[in-house]
This record gives sequence, structure tokens and C-alpha cells, in this order.
Amino acid sequence: MKAQTLFYSLGLFALAFMSGCNAAEDDCVIKNEGMESMHLEGITLFDDNGNTKHIRSLIADDHFERAMGFQHVCPDAVKETGILFVYTEPIQGSFHMSNVKAPLDIGFFDGQGTLIDVLRMDVYTDDAQPLYSPNKPYQFALETPVGFFEESMLSPGKSRLVIGSL
Repeated sequence: MKAQTLFYSLGLFALAFMSGCNAAEDDCVIKNEGMESMHLEGITLFDDNGNTKHIRSLIADDHFERAMGFQHVCPDAVKETGILFVYTEPIQGSFHMSNVKAPLDIGFFDGQGTLIDVLRMDVYTDDAQPLYSPNKPYQFALETPVGFFEESMLSPGKSRLVIGSL
């Protein structure tokens, strides 16, 4: 149930904005410039059992927004929202976690909306700075707090993003 309502409650996002970041997270912001230009939109997903999931997500649909993603955003703010990266056609590319302050899950969807892969992306360390990509081209990528896909019963090959909901 938590995953279903996670994105409905962007009030916590606003609350975090008003209260600021923790002192330990002194190098972070609540929203970066890219997020400021993204729009918030309702999207629809079908889970593994065909049940409908409605969530609200920021939409990154231009180069600048996609390049910024969650960079420099405080961990508490990252835990309260998601970003759907939208491309005009299928691509093969990688995501990174440079300057991202909290781990994320990322789900990759093909041009028909089928979920093709879900990966956990960890915060970079001095020893590990991997890139993340599926083995197939994708047209949409949804970055969420860790656990969202599992809690929402969204699995590769079984779940889909409803393209018409965008």
C-alpha cells in the first residue's frame, strides 16, 4: 500500500523544502534546476496481476531535465518522489549516480510500455562508480525510491507503463 500512495503525497516533499536538509547533507538541495523545469504528471502502470497503479511523477522530457535527474538532491527529498525520463524514440544509454545522494531503483520500459528491466542504483563510493543500463533499447525510465518496484509488484515482462497516460 505504501508504494501505491508514495507519489500521491508530495506534501512531504514540500515539507522537506520548508525545513531544509540535515546538517550531514549540507551539500544538497530539495529540487535542482532540472527538477524545477520538470512538470508533475499522473501516470498509470499495470502491475504483475494486471491491477492499475496510479502515481504522480516528475517528467524529464528534454535533454537538460534528463541530464540533471536527482543530482545534488537531499536523500529525504529523493525518497518522496520519482522521475520518469521520456525519450522520443527507443535509445540505448546508461544512467549514472554521480552527485546523487540516495540509492534508487530504476525501471526501463520499451516503446510499447513493457517493463524490460529493474535495477538498483547505489550511491557512488570512491571504489565503485558503475553505469546502469538494460540489455535492450528503452524509451522510458522511471527512477524511484528503493523498493518501489518490488512493493508495487512491478516485474520485467509482466508489468507495463500505460503510454496513453502520459
